[in-house]
Amino acid sequence: MSTHHIVDTGLFVAMGQPSNTRYKAVQRFVRRNNITFVLPKRVYDELVAHESNAQMPPVDTAIEEGWITVAPPLEFSEPVVSRAMDGVQRYIANADDRPADEVERADAALAALAAQRLSAGAAADIYIYTTDIAAGEGAETILASEGYGDSVTFINGFRFIEDLHS
Repeated sequence: MSTHHIVDTGLFVAMGQPSNTRYKAVQRFVRRNNITFVLPKRVYDELVAHESNAQMPPVDTAIEEGWITVAPPLEFSEPVVSRAMDGVQRYIANADDRPADEVERADAALAALAAQRLSAGAAADIYIYTTDIAAGEGAETILASEGYGDSVTFINGFRFIEDLHS
């Protein structure tokens, strides 16, 4: 089993374009530590949805460079995946005081992907990098309730980039 590093849309927005020093700092970190970031398919779709065809989105550049991969679609037939997705949506909704059906599914997909990989035995440890505090805390909370509390760590994406960049 291995360690998986799951990232969200906000991390890419905070990194900026490949010419940006923040992007380069994250790129150096993953290469130096032999890490490959994993994007839930929903996050990838969100990142490329509004990009023009004239310029390659930074996520596609990172994929070509080999330090990002896109996970296959989530297996909602796995009960723990559905529970993680629904639980994080409710957690974010409560934290933001809004209806759960208004919460972006890409935010909850971070925890759902972690649950899928942990339950399948594909990972022993998961790091979730997100700029959405409620999504990160929700992932830790919900996955702890599923018995994975010692296996999941939320990394504040803004702080992560700031620490690398300074």
